[in-house]
Amino acid sequence: MPSADITPKGKHFVMHETQWRPQQNGRYWYGTNFYTYGLGKSSEFAITNYNSGGPAARNFSTGIGFKSSPQLLAESHPHLELKVTVGQMAVLNHRGKGWGSFSYSHVSVRAPRTHTRLTAGGFYGTSELFLRNTGNILGGIEQPLFHHKVELVAEWMRGQHDFGFFVPGIIFRLPRNQVFVVAYKIANEAKNGDDGLVIEYGLTF
Repeated sequence: MPSADITPKGKHFVMHETQWRPQQNGRYWYGTNFYTYGLGKSSEFAITNYNSGGPAARNFSTGIGFKSSPQLLAESHPHLELKVTVGQMAVLNHRGKGWGSFSYSHVSVRAPRTHTRLTAGGFYGTSELFLRNTGNILGGIEQPLFHHKVELVAEWMRGQHDFGFFVPGIIFRLPRNQVFVVAYKIANEAKNGDDGLVIEYGLTF
């Protein structure tokens, strides 16, 4: 699920995600690679390469677009980190299906004392990426621990499609602007695909 976090202006962020999912007929691996560049206080340019790996995925695609996440009430209630996030990706399918799109929007806020961040919104994506034209709700929760060096997270995209999973995990924020994530994907329905392990490593520079 797209985060409300924005890459700082003039900075680059890269992340690799590995998904390992067992199947009855063997095992398969998917890799997704993210790149963003901070355009300003609340916006970033984004390129994402989805679902490379093997066996070949029908939705192996590259998305190009943006994300904007301005903070509301920043002067009167900065501790709430109230944000409205909007994102749009034009998606090129590398299996001959042509161009599609992925659009999303959500609202997020932090609880005053626990600093828990709650996120809720919706999305729409086409078959070139989601394997069907579909839209639904999404949501997430993030609980920072140890002065925000560790976060417990859970994300969910509702529906029957290739991103229809509940994903609980742990984020480790490492020195030198590094981040490491371990999570587990649980399918909403069997038709969405197999459950599996997710590992991510990211760097801001």
